[in-house]
Amino acid sequence: MSQSIRDLISPLQILSKSETLNVSKSFKSVQLKKNEYLVQKGFQLDQLVFLKRGILLSGALQDQDFDVLHANEFTFENNFLFSNRSLITNKPFPHSIHALVDSEILVITLAELDGIYETIPGFVAVLRELTQLELDKQEKITQLKKMVSPQKRYDYFQRNFAWIADHLPENQLASFLQIPSSDLSRIKKQISVGSNFKSDFSGKTQ
Repeated sequence: MSQSIRDLISPLQILSKSETLNVSKSFKSVQLKKNEYLVQKGFQLDQLVFLKRGILLSGALQDQDFDVLHANEFTFENNFLFSNRSLITNKPFPHSIHALVDSEILVITLAELDGIYETIPGFVAVLRELTQLELDKQEKITQLKKMVSPQKRYDYFQRNFAWIADHLPENQLASFLQIPSSDLSRIKKQISVGSNFKSDFSGKTQ
């Protein structure tokens, strides 16, 4: 069904090619419009979700006067949704999850997932490994948010998460960094001015 799922699972070298193919073929495609909810706060999600295209955001839709999101999680393309490990713990989601942009997800029901566990028991190890990778990523994000200086946060972001910049508009990037949008605009402007200055100076010396 999805080359993207196969591309994520194959490097782990846990499943055979045929098992990986059978797992990926078990997922069904679902389209989500921008701002459409995948799950509401307090409800359980009875599906394993893989984000093939778009961005998912955990938290209420952003209000006009809500400059910085305090406890939100982003899920980006070619990743499973492991928000707060709700699927694993079988607990209700503490936050709503909606599509930040038009998105495509691949889903399999928990009943169907149990069937995969029976026929392809190695998939349990796959999800365990992917969950650990997600935890490692979240640890880096936590380290990012501990940095007091917005400039240091942005510098750390550029070194470790630069690929995210292509997926988020500036206001949502500020949310990811948990700094005011005005601070992010100022930082980017300073960088731009510095780059232009170096370019002009270099040109004059040639």
